[in-house]
Amino acid sequence: MNFKACAFLLAAITLAGIAAPVTNHVLANENTVVARQSDMKSMAEAATLIDGMFKGTTSYDSELFKAAAESIYKRSGSALVAHFEGNPVIFGSKASSTIMSQREKFDSLANDLGVYASSLSSAAQRHPDALTQDMRMKAGDVIGLGPFGKKTDPAKAVLSMPAEHAFHMLLQTCTSCHAKYRLKTD
Repeated sequence: MNFKACAFLLAAITLAGIAAPVTNHVLANENTVVARQSDMKSMAEAATLIDGMFKGTTSYDSELFKAAAESIYKRSGSALVAHFEGNPVIFGSKASSTIMSQREKFDSLANDLGVYASSLSSAAQRHPDALTQDMRMKAGDVIGLGPFGKKTDPAKAVLSMPAEHAFHMLLQTCTSCHAKYRLKTD
């Protein structure tokens, strides 16, 4: 084999060795973004189903209500945190780098989401036949704490709130997370 052929072969092997890890990294990033988006879409669809039942636009079905709540639950907490480990800012993602500097707050919101979803699942199990009045918010129930409100422990607070309130808190958690950790696009 002549020198040019050897040099060409060596260059091709070297480039292949560099390109494979880069390609694998790009594919891993694409898979991460697709998995994030898929889970977010599933949670949004589940929340829409529950919302329809609370609004009366969809008939209450405790099994569907519970399945929707559990769908959100299984995608929240540690599953949601895992989607954003390391550097969450990757091509194709709308994740903000703020997640890295506020990791504890992000993780807390992911866990809060699970608490509210679990509460909704339990409510559906306790109410197999109808969306009852004790699942509904009453006049004067606080929907959220707002930016100046005292932060309470969701795991304790959820024990004394009706399912509809837990649902509103779940939605507020999603909104807070997106407002803080999702890039704004026009």
